[in-house]
Amino acid sequence: MTLPLACALARVRSLALSLTAIAAAVTTAAAADFTPYQRTSPTPNLRKAIDNKLEVKRPLKFGMIKLTDCAAIVVAKELGYFAEEGIAAEVIVQPNWQAVRDNLVNGALDGSHMLYGHPVGAAIGVGVQADIVVPYNLAINGMGISVSNDIWKRLAAKDPALAKPGYPMPLSAAPIKDIATAYRAEGKTLTMFMTYPAGSHNFNLRYWLASGGVNPGFYDGQQDAKGVTSADVVLQVNPPPQMVSAMNQGNCQGFCVGEPWNMKLTISEKTGRLAIPSHYVFDGSPDKVFGMTKKFTEDNPNTTKAIVRALIRAGRWLDESTANRHKLAEILAHKDYIGAAPEIIAESITGTLVYGVSADGTLDRRPEPDFNIFYKKYASFPLTSHAVWCLTQMRRWGMISEDKPDSWYQEIAAKTFRPDLYRSAFASLLAEGLVKADELPEKDALSYPASAFIDHIAFDPAKPNDYVKQFTLRKP
Repeated sequence: MTLPLACALARVRSLALSLTAIAAAVTTAAAADFTPYQRTSPTPNLRKAIDNKLEVKRPLKFGMIKLTDCAAIVVAKELGYFAEEGIAAEVIVQPNWQAVRDNLVNGALDGSHMLYGHPVGAAIGVGVQADIVVPYNLAINGMGISVSNDIWKRLAAKDPALAKPGYPMPLSAAPIKDIATAYRAEGKTLTMFMTYPAGSHNFNLRYWLASGGVNPGFYDGQQDAKGVTSADVVLQVNPPPQMVSAMNQGNCQGFCVGEPWNMKLTISEKTGRLAIPSHYVFDGSPDKVFGMTKKFTEDNPNTTKAIVRALIRAGRWLDESTANRHKLAEILAHKDYIGAAPEIIAESITGTLVYGVSADGTLDRRPEPDFNIFYKKYASFPLTSHAVWCLTQMRRWGMISEDKPDSWYQEIAAKTFRPDLYRSAFASLLAEGLVKADELPEKDALSYPASAFIDHIAFDPAKPNDYVKQFTLRKP
């Protein structure tokens, strides 16, 4: 070997070692960049509570599931927005979405982090009959669909581009149909988990699968909790915090859930990986809401207004800066909230997602600034169109077993999603200079263009029946 070549190789090896050291240092720095959060106990402003005639004097109890889209509730508590309104609040982690629904309905909770399908489903008797209303929307987008390493290997065998970082979005679900057939030939069932039948994760996963011609199964009416009729892929319910362990144990081959669980699977456990974020399925999709019983809002209008004011301010803070999102990761990492590593929580909420980790440890990390939206793009406004879209998906998959007139969709939406409560709270904040007029939509419902959906089917909330009829894969 000549001296120049030897020197060149030495420089290459040195550079490789340097890059490895830098990568390790960056990883260490990322973890070290977070400060353990010490919880606060802001003192409620009693003068404001008296002046605004808050009806409820006791501490209010709000529920949450261990998902990052609970953020506005936790921030309103920890940064003192509730306290500034004269509210003493306690945020209580719930084990699953059914417990959230039941505890709200039975009065154990005064309000809660919920799926947007909770109030809509309860209004028509899916699971339970109850009057739950939405005065505030917690987030849009924010979900991810992940698959096991075996499924990914089979997908990559059909499309070699998937074997390399940076594969294009949106990822098609079409190959899943053949993979499910192969599973059956091997004596297995391809199973994917979601979190609740009348929920955002179920509808997002179903929408993605169906866009590729994969049947996720039909429901046989409101009381059918399984929805597996004619299914190519079987969907089952599993609580969000248990998704990763389910994948580790081989109990599912895919799931749809919010964060930080897709990132924990992809970065930490590596038994699967993020396949497609929800905003590539439906950009602007409804996700989580803050739900309250209709009775509470009617019995306590001033308290309800104060709650919504605090949530609006918290949501606005969340979308103001990356530094605030960084702080949010520290807050949510606390054991009383999500209790996951702050760097895993921060991955999505600071505007990036990791799609995979190669054998040499290289991360397929990409900017995804629209993954978590809490306030911008009217994300905190309880659009009635979200409720109508939810109902169209219930009809599509058979939870609603017969056609209803368009007016019925509008009536259910108006009963459950309450822009009037939000507008009242917003107006009072505007008068104090705490929000800006252009942060409020002119209308209570929005249409979505074909470009917002993976299957390019536009949605007009004024014409729900016409919308449902456009789907090839739907229950008659």
